[in-house]
Amino acid sequence: MESERGQRVDVHFPFLSTCMFPAALAAILHANAPDAAPNGTPYLHPENPSGIFHCHSPFFLLHLLPTTSVQRWETPENPYMCNNECDASTEELAHPPELMFDIEGRNPTTFWQSSSWKKYPKPLLVNITLSWNKTIELTDDIVLTFESGRPEQMVLEKSLDYGRTWQPYQFYATDCLDAFTMEPKTVQDLTQHTLLDIICTEDYSRGYVWKYDKTVRFEIKDRFALFAGPRLHNMASLYGQLDTTKNLRDFFTITDLRIRLLRPATGATMVDEDNLSRYFYAISDIKVQGR
Repeated sequence: MESERGQRVDVHFPFLSTCMFPAALAAILHANAPDAAPNGTPYLHPENPSGIFHCHSPFFLLHLLPTTSVQRWETPENPYMCNNECDASTEELAHPPELMFDIEGRNPTTFWQSSSWKKYPKPLLVNITLSWNKTIELTDDIVLTFESGRPEQMVLEKSLDYGRTWQPYQFYATDCLDAFTMEPKTVQDLTQHTLLDIICTEDYSRGYVWKYDKTVRFEIKDRFALFAGPRLHNMASLYGQLDTTKNLRDFFTITDLRIRLLRPATGATMVDEDNLSRYFYAISDIKVQGR
């Protein structure tokens, strides 16, 4: 299925092991790819400039790909780099999208990995879309765990009509003013009257903090706490508001969720154009809980 922004691929999962939903999940990845695949890059078909950004090709894409080669990164001291080879044709070295939804706790950690930022300064844009084909009421924080550095620019979006239209949920950036012309805020800045405001936060995008916390969150419980109290003891008050306020109820309800990755972690003020292989996205887990 083709979209305006490039080729789209549906990867269907029988269940989401890191989530409370036993229903089927569809993870959709698409991207604005470079104009042509560089030599030695296994991800993109040379005649399909809008390719899929992932280190591993799903079985239904194999016929599109040229002979697969191996990428190796030569400066392992860089924290934003894959420590091992990334080979789309070898199961042990591949990083397919379904590894964002497998059972956590394995050693070594499993993760999906995008292709590298070979076409800098052209943006490295990747969309990850989760579709449930039903209405979901969120009950806990949305948590993304990155195996790479956390992205310097990202948008979380939601749909209430099965992906026909999208609204932003939250913006993430190292510099909100520069990236989105928005003043930086945190969920702690919200009140009952401003809970529905769409904010940009810098809490999950800065520097080398990823060594200690690889997660990016959309804070559901902190928003609940504005009505239910800091320890969520007064859930009756929250449920009363949800029952009587449609806009509030809709805010916590989704049919689809989209993660738009706009700029990978660079760890510096300048991008090292001699080592563009070090810049990519990698996600080990996506957790969404609801009912």
